[in-house]
Amino acid sequence: MLKSTQSVTLDASHYELIEAMTDEVVILDATGKIVAVNMAWKLFCEENGGDAGTHYVGANYFDICEAAAMGAVVQAETVLEGLRQALKTGTSFEGEYPCDGPGVRRWFQLNANRLTIQGAPCLLLQHRNVTTRRMAHDDIERAHVQAETFAALVATTAEAILTYDMEGRIISWNPAAERLYGYTEEEALGQSVELLYPPDWPTRVLEYRDQIMAGKLRQFNAVRVAKDGTERHVTIACTPIRTLSGDIVSISNIHHDVTATRKAEEVRDLVSREVIHRAKNMLSLVTAMQRQTASSAASLAEFNKSFGARIQALARSTDLLVDGGWSSVDLAELVRAQLDPFLHLQAKAVDVDGPSVALGPQALQLIGMALHELATNSTKYGVMSNGCGDIQCHWSHTEKGGLRFQWIETGITIDPSAKKATGFGSKVLSVLAPAMVNGAAETVTSENALTWTVTIPAAHLGKLA
Repeated sequence: MLKSTQSVTLDASHYELIEAMTDEVVILDATGKIVAVNMAWKLFCEENGGDAGTHYVGANYFDICEAAAMGAVVQAETVLEGLRQALKTGTSFEGEYPCDGPGVRRWFQLNANRLTIQGAPCLLLQHRNVTTRRMAHDDIERAHVQAETFAALVATTAEAILTYDMEGRIISWNPAAERLYGYTEEEALGQSVELLYPPDWPTRVLEYRDQIMAGKLRQFNAVRVAKDGTERHVTIACTPIRTLSGDIVSISNIHHDVTATRKAEEVRDLVSREVIHRAKNMLSLVTAMQRQTASSAASLAEFNKSFGARIQALARSTDLLVDGGWSSVDLAELVRAQLDPFLHLQAKAVDVDGPSVALGPQALQLIGMALHELATNSTKYGVMSNGCGDIQCHWSHTEKGGLRFQWIETGITIDPSAKKATGFGSKVLSVLAPAMVNGAAETVTSENALTWTVTIPAAHLGKLA
């Protein structure tokens, strides 16, 4: 048994006490010198490169703490102050400090209690290795921070993120998903993810689940339906969520809204086809203009003058139609520019009437192409072909500040048994409006009349300069 060489002399009971403790224990005298250590302390010193000769008996523990504080160990200064207060007041001290070894992270818990030996105050210090608990606590803290960071990311991202369980029931629903689809978190949770599917969607949620679990599906394009019935084109990134043991418990989806891109692609394709269609119609129109001008011209000079003027009018109309860089164009100006080339073919006037309205680029292209199609059809089959009947081109504002535009052609003959038109021209009149301006278009025919009506939201109207 190691005996003390200090002014304080320990008896056998003191040594029996510290040897009975499993923690590394030292006893300090009133000056902070180590006067006794137990076997657990000795073994720790020998195993970790400490002084194996004296095991620090006789060294000043306070000096060791001061040196550690000078070495920027933040906890050392607190420990030193706590030990001095315990020695002075008798109040127990408890604290934790790092004690790293070569390539090893370690934390110890220090408990200090004052005791009296031969009338002199001393300190009993217990050192307990709490590295496992401390590292577990640090891991929990890191996991908590990571979880909070991820939760904040999910809550603030612009991408719709949802998770569903193995039965396809929604178990998480972020604010972006609510904005995209219109369902609140309370409305969505517990519902099948097929709540968002169109009625005729071919692939069911469990089929997606199986493909994702098998690693065969990571991303796909789909159409989903919002609460108000609006279709959303989305690109869906998907991944399985696993437990620590590797079991898949849910499926995570990120829905990226590409609706605007898809609409733009459809409009671009339609406009491209319209360019080809317009070119063919223009060649037919130029040919008709050439024949009629030649039949009525008294001389070559007169023909050149008349034909050239009509070609220029046609070019002006085309310029207004395709120049999408204009911020706004007067509707009446567009109607005149679009119809003038057709009205040159014969003297029949079109009744044009409506308030001053400025069209944005999308509405300009829409009405311009529609007027071209309607006038071309009229030139071939209607009022502009034989001068019989009437055409009214009228427009007015809607209650919500939008535009209601009508082409009414009466006094013509339409065969009710004729097959309904399904060509590109009819698509311009029926499909282009919803695609370009989120409006509505309708064509109504009877035995002697044709009416085309389009409604354009206020967002596509501008201000006249």
